[in-house]
Amino acid sequence: MKIHAPLFAACLAASLLADASPAQSPAAPRTWSRTYGGAVSEQGLHDIAQLPGGRLVVAGYSASFGGPTQANWFLNLQLGNGDVQLEGASTSSFGGFTDGACIAADGGALFLGRDVLDIFHEHDAWAMRLDADGDVAWTLGFWRPGAGRHFLFDAAELDDRSWVAAGATGILDQPPQAGWIVRIAADGSLLWQFEYGGGSVEAAHAVTTTADGGFVVAGASSSSGAGSDDVWVMKVDGAGAIVWQRTFGGGDADAAEDIVELADGGFAVVGSTNSLTPSGHAPWILRLDAGGNPLWHRVVASDVWGDLGAVAQTGDGHLVVVGRVAEVGFASNDLWCAKLAATLGRVLWQRAYEGDTGDFGSAVLPLADAGFIVGGTWGWGFEGESIWLQSTDRVGNLPDCDLDRTTTFALTRPPITVQDGSAVKAPGGALTQLVPVQTAASDAEVIERCH
Repeated sequence: MKIHAPLFAACLAASLLADASPAQSPAAPRTWSRTYGGAVSEQGLHDIAQLPGGRLVVAGYSASFGGPTQANWFLNLQLGNGDVQLEGASTSSFGGFTDGACIAADGGALFLGRDVLDIFHEHDAWAMRLDADGDVAWTLGFWRPGAGRHFLFDAAELDDRSWVAAGATGILDQPPQAGWIVRIAADGSLLWQFEYGGGSVEAAHAVTTTADGGFVVAGASSSSGAGSDDVWVMKVDGAGAIVWQRTFGGGDADAAEDIVELADGGFAVVGSTNSLTPSGHAPWILRLDAGGNPLWHRVVASDVWGDLGAVAQTGDGHLVVVGRVAEVGFASNDLWCAKLAATLGRVLWQRAYEGDTGDFGSAVLPLADAGFIVGGTWGWGFEGESIWLQSTDRVGNLPDCDLDRTTTFALTRPPITVQDGSAVKAPGGALTQLVPVQTAASDAEVIERCH
């Protein structure tokens, strides 16, 4: 889940049988649940990835190491038990905030953040590339003279080790605000940047590469659609030209937080809707074809408050989503994870994980043994706030652990408004600069919640 102030083949009969038949499944993975914190209650997770050799790479943020503001927090863990193998903190010398990150293919990461020079008028964005040892390889900053607010929330790496990053930019803390896409070379030099505005507010919260060499972003738009903010999905080619754009929603605020390309060239999008639920805010999943047209969508039960922060493909071609839910009878929202059939959105399993007050999920990683790493934040906004990682079995269970429970939420299909988006491409106006860096050692406080 990105906090803003933050592939899939059609299911085959054989894969459905595999889900229903434990006898055909791989050996059960080892399960564990741990939190990673520090002296200051301000830790969170952006991205996780598995690398060869049983290594789990984690990119998050922490205010416990290196200064009073959030620093990039880079960790290598042992996949089998969550033990810390390597860790370190870094940020700009000004002392910025980390808004997102993406694990690199070489085991490093690209962190995205900003320096807040004036909360209403001046936010300077930056990208910071770390190598596999956690050392800073290069930085690239974005600014403009006078007032200017730049945000980068998500990034994706291309095969040539270059990057695409996406976010939003504007002059003041009010409309107009445009979606913003930047292309960065492998050495950290700027290749191009464009703004995509429709006259009111556009923001790209997530970006992914596509098989045809282009990119697709997902976020929110209030320039077109049914009213307030709608989910906004835009496809651009490798040079940044708009191929298509769509908005999805109702009369209240709706937004996307993650998107992935499917094996058939379509997309899965997750986020939240305030328009389509009596609860006022509910998790929302959309399945689109290659042209951005809806195939199906599902809203989690009308009495459930919550949202989704991430979606991934499972080895059998289905979808796994993660986020948070609050339901009657429970004191606060809990981290929630579910597996859905990719064709029609049927729930294959769903589970909630009840940690401390304010838990949510922001990343999920299917493993080769058919288990999952389910990640997020333990106790967001409360004492003990930490990164929370758990290695589950193939149906999301933590055996012999009292933190997880089965949920039985229904998925609804209320009518939605689908329109073409109205954003227009324009040259990006940010200037670039080198970002001075400060680094610090970190010493994670690791607590075993279940094993």
